[in-house]
Amino acid sequence: MHEKILLVDDDVSILLLVSDVLEEKGLEVTAVRSGEEALRRVEEGRFDLILLDIMMKGLSGLEVCRQIRGRVDCPILFLTALGGEEDVLRGYALGADDYVTKPFSLAVLL
Repeated sequence: MHEKILLVDDDVSILLLVSDVLEEKGLEVTAVRSGEEALRRVEEGRFDLILLDIMMKGLSGLEVCRQIRGRVDCPILFLTALGGEEDVLRGYALGADDYVTKPFSLAVLL
């Protein structure tokens, strides 16, 4: 059985790149472009990891994390351009398990 990853980012190039790399490693990736869609997918199924951008139109990744943290037990990793100390601390305070800033190394992400 493949590990299931939910990848949430409004940047299509990031979705394609990260999805391709993870799928090459044998992981099953569900890629979505909005926080609203991420919430729907979390309601529909179980994931082993959630990779979540913060700055998206509509529902931000921070709000998605806040809403789902109590309902999912998988790790949540922010993958975002926001790298300030306050941003990182806020992400952890909302329940993130890790925080990777863009641009990022695919090797570090893996």
